[in-house]
Amino acid sequence: MQIVIKIGGSVLEHLHSAFFQECLQLKEKGLTPVIVHGGGPVISQWMDQLGFQPQFVDGLRVTDEQTLTIVEMVLAGSVNKHLVTKFRQAGAKAIGMTGIDLGLIQVEPLNHSLGFVGRVTHVNKEVIQLILDQGWIPVIASLGVDHEGQHYNVNADDVASAIADALKAKKLISVSNVDGIQINDQPLKQATADEIEAYIRTGEITGGMIPKVRSGLRSLTGSVQEVVIVNGQQPGCLTDDSHGTRLIKGEVKSHVFISHL
Repeated sequence: MQIVIKIGGSVLEHLHSAFFQECLQLKEKGLTPVIVHGGGPVISQWMDQLGFQPQFVDGLRVTDEQTLTIVEMVLAGSVNKHLVTKFRQAGAKAIGMTGIDLGLIQVEPLNHSLGFVGRVTHVNKEVIQLILDQGWIPVIASLGVDHEGQHYNVNADDVASAIADALKAKKLISVSNVDGIQINDQPLKQATADEIEAYIRTGEITGGMIPKVRSGLRSLTGSVQEVVIVNGQQPGCLTDDSHGTRLIKGEVKSHVFISHL
């Protein structure tokens, strides 16, 4: 059984030292990890160093040709190989790739005003399955390609969601630098789609958490039974069920908050 783990750019350089071993523990339990990563903060750092001003619309990076070149350089090069190295140091057989390779992530333009930002239209799941059949862990950078061969920057949450659906994975873990969803300064243990949308309407869920949870909710319309948002800076974030916030199908009668005690 596959489990998709999306590593957010905000936590890439701050993952707990046990994180990669925990991925191996999941594999030993029969939950084969498929890793998807972004790298937004690192991309912005490189843009600043190269004299470019990052621009965003609704949390998505406006991506012209020059920005796309930087995005590819950072995601396919620096970030992807950093993660592969960490997995290898933990004793895992990991292979780095992007959604461009072998047409893995096929896309179309999301919105022409955003430039080369893509919407996932198809996942070539056979490519991933070939890697999994070798006992390897795929580490996938969130880039995509259209039918004409044009490359695109793609939101990593959307790539993870699409891959989870294509593989019929039962669980998707979104690894960030926050302790799940916070409501009234308390971490929420679990919630349904209707409850999440209500929190958004009342302003209790805001900012960058909105696209993250909505991407997770879209996953729940397919084979995925639960999406978990966890803090990758904490040990046990992948193996201890008490961590983070679970987005689930069905009705939750009452909210249970994780105690600070």
